[in-house]
Amino acid sequence: MPALFFAILSEAKPWLTKLDAKPISHSGKFRIFQKENHYIVISGTGKLSIALAVSEFAHIFTKTERNQMKVWNLGIAGSTNSEHTLGDFFWANKITDVSSQRDFYPDRILNSKFQKETNLKTFDRPVTKDHTKDRFLSLNENELQNISLVDMEGSGFFEAASLYFPLENIAVGKVVSDHLEGNFCKAEDVETMMAKTMEGLFDEWKTPLPWVSADPIESIDWPIVESFIQNLRLTETMKHDLKKSVRFYRLRHPHSQLPFPEEPDKSNLKSKTDLKNYFDKWRHSLHV
Repeated sequence: MPALFFAILSEAKPWLTKLDAKPISHSGKFRIFQKENHYIVISGTGKLSIALAVSEFAHIFTKTERNQMKVWNLGIAGSTNSEHTLGDFFWANKITDVSSQRDFYPDRILNSKFQKETNLKTFDRPVTKDHTKDRFLSLNENELQNISLVDMEGSGFFEAASLYFPLENIAVGKVVSDHLEGNFCKAEDVETMMAKTMEGLFDEWKTPLPWVSADPIESIDWPIVESFIQNLRLTETMKHDLKKSVRFYRLRHPHSQLPFPEEPDKSNLKSKTDLKNYFDKWRHSLHV
């Protein structure tokens, strides 16, 4: 189950289009899109926003599910290096939160098509070399030494994600969008750069983590259950609870067929009460 976190829509849009992900209905603040077991989250700008989005998203899942989830933060970043071409992609191998001076060290992605790595510093405001730009934090040459890329989300994402997901499941990657000239990027330019990077990263992101064994519930049992319930008006919460019951049954009975209610019983469901009783009886049969 891979998940992607973006700060803004223009960063996420090529991925949403490629995945054909749709927004899910939930009680939280942040926009979450889903296609099967693939998720895309848009947090808004800033490290606090993305940290809150990570927390909200993580609480949708069990610890077991989170342990099997690949979680990436992708987006644009400014570069201090004039030799970095606009659109270049880098994995962050060191992330520094400038305010707290805390450092974070993501694991390397050894088999990625993109092999460039560099350090990333997360600021609370957009950064520029131009001292005439009032809306930006202006830095002089001395302050820019030993800085490669700058953004506003990386440290917030990584620190929050490390509370809920295994460190080896987390990665941060950035596309060079500017050289700190002090101009906000146009949405269409961001989409173009992110789309180009996505073509090389899409399959990598969708590929299951190599250390996570295949889940028979997802690959074998759940598709059968989904086919059975397709005409039942189960809520997302009911589906989530049903999947937990199926997993409980499979752990106790690894070689047995799943118990299903009698097919004619489905046609006798006239009310929400009928559906709830039907559903509860089915879940009970998975726990005996």
